[in-house]
Amino acid sequence: MQRPVTRALVSALAALALGCGASDHPPSDAGGGPFDAGSPADAGPGTDAGPNGDAGPGPGVDAGPGLDGGATSACPASLPAMGASCDREALVCGYGQDPRVTCRPYATCTSGAWVVTDPGCPALPPVMCPATREIAADQPCTPLDAYCAYAGVPCRCTNCIFYPIERCMGPLTWHCDAPSADPGCPAGIPNAGVACTAPEGTQCVYGCEPDMARTCSGGVWAPSSSPTSCPISTRRAKRDIRYLDDAQVSELADEVLAMRLATYEYTDPALDGRRRLGFILEDQPAASFATDPERSQVDLYGYVSMLVAVVQEQQRELAALRQAYGERVRRRSLSAGRRPSHTSSVSRNVTTSQAGDHSMR
Repeated sequence: MQRPVTRALVSALAALALGCGASDHPPSDAGGGPFDAGSPADAGPGTDAGPNGDAGPGPGVDAGPGLDGGATSACPASLPAMGASCDREALVCGYGQDPRVTCRPYATCTSGAWVVTDPGCPALPPVMCPATREIAADQPCTPLDAYCAYAGVPCRCTNCIFYPIERCMGPLTWHCDAPSADPGCPAGIPNAGVACTAPEGTQCVYGCEPDMARTCSGGVWAPSSSPTSCPISTRRAKRDIRYLDDAQVSELADEVLAMRLATYEYTDPALDGRRRLGFILEDQPAASFATDPERSQVDLYGYVSMLVAVVQEQQRELAALRQAYGERVRRRSLSAGRRPSHTSSVSRNVTTSQAGDHSMR
C-alpha cells in the first residue's frame, strides 16, 4: 500500500491524537488520593452548601455521592481522633466535600487504631458557582483555581490544559470533568469507605494516577488504581522490551490508515452543543494499542506511538522511491551513452573551467 508523505497529514494526525477521547486534565484535576465526593456518613447528593462548600446562600458544591441504596458504611460518621480504636484492619475512610481530590482528610485503620491524615491544603478562593455543571462548562470564570463540584464531579477555573501535555494560555474558563460513563459507578469518585452495593470486586476508574479508582470490597468503596497506569517512558520502569521489526511497524501503519474517522457529540449535557472529531472505540480491533476499553477511552500513548509507525513506514517507502528513481535515471543515462546527469554537469563545469584557463594563457 502506498502512503504519500505530507507534513500536513502527520501534523493533523498528531493533533487528533492529543484530542481523541481525552479530558483536558486528569479526571480528578488534582492528582491521586484516596478519597473524593462524599463522606461515609453522607446520605447522597447533599444540599447546596454555598460557594466552595462554605455555609451560606447561593449555588454551591454538592456533597457528592453518598451511600448506595441505603447501605451502611463501616466508617465512623465523622473523622475519628488520631489513635482512637478501630476493628477493621486497613479500612480507609475519607471525609469532607473539598472538590480537590487530594485535599480531603482521611483515616486508615492500622493495628487497631485510626491513623488520621490531613493534607492541609490552602483554602479555596471564594466563588459563586454556576447553577449546574452544564451551565459552567467552558464558560468564563474568576478567580484562578476556584473549584465547584456537581454530584462529586469537579469544575476548575483555569486557563491550563493538564493532560496529556500541560500548557496554559488564553482566558480563564471552567474546565469540568465528565461523570463516569459506567452506569454501575458513581458519577464522581466516591470517598473511600462509602458503602457500595455493586457486586464484590467491581472497579470504577476515574484516572490513571495511583488511588484514582474505587473497588467495591467488603461492602465499601476501597481505594485502588487503574489497571493501566499513566504512561512512564523510562527503561527503568519497563521489562520484556521488544523492538518492532519492519513488518510489525507496517501492520501498525495499516491499522492507523484503516481507522474510520467520525464526527460526534457527547451524551453528557455539559459537553453538548459542539461536534467533535475522532474515532469510535468499538470500531477498532479488539487488541488495538490505540484503545483502553476498560476506561472507555483512547490510549493516547499507544495511539501516538502508532502515528510514529505511520511516519517511519512512509519514510521507508519514500527512501525506496528515491532509490528506484535514481536507478532509473542512471540506467537511462547509460543507455543513452552518457554518464548520469549530475556527473555530466560536473564534467561540463570542469571542461568549461579548463577552456577558460587555456584562453588566458
